[in-house]
Amino acid sequence: MDKLNEQLHSKLNAILQHSTESKQELLSLLEGVELKHKGHYKTYLAALMGISSRLIDENTYESIIPNRELVHNPLRITHGGITASLMDIAMGSLVHQFLPQQQAAVTSEMKIHFLSSGTGNELKCLATAIFKSDTRWVVQANVYRDDKKLVATATGTFMIITKRA
Repeated sequence: MDKLNEQLHSKLNAILQHSTESKQELLSLLEGVELKHKGHYKTYLAALMGISSRLIDENTYESIIPNRELVHNPLRITHGGITASLMDIAMGSLVHQFLPQQQAAVTSEMKIHFLSSGTGNELKCLATAIFKSDTRWVVQANVYRDDKKLVATATGTFMIITKRA
């Protein structure tokens, strides 16, 4: 066993022996890494968040994450950075659905308004394109909790770039 494997075993054993709270979150993290390796996710962040996404129509994309302890801040509500990441992923994914294979979209600007706490069982983000051109898109996103209350709203500008070979 090499040194990295020894470190992993040591850390996992310590958590399993001394912590009751973090076992479910550790399992979630490991499942996320496994799903990324199996190709179910393009990024580790999406895998760790447990995101599920779908294109609703040519102008709307939906992304949902389970609202679990792994994404909470110390107040036991969804961390604002996780909410922002959910919005960025949904908006960027909408743009990517319509780009040729040699192009990609990168976030060049994002403005977020947090309106209520991220509570409930899941958070749902709906992203809608409000401007499209060959060089940039502007997309709006809204995040809702289970009771349909608006958690956050954002706009993002996405620059269209050519992928590196």
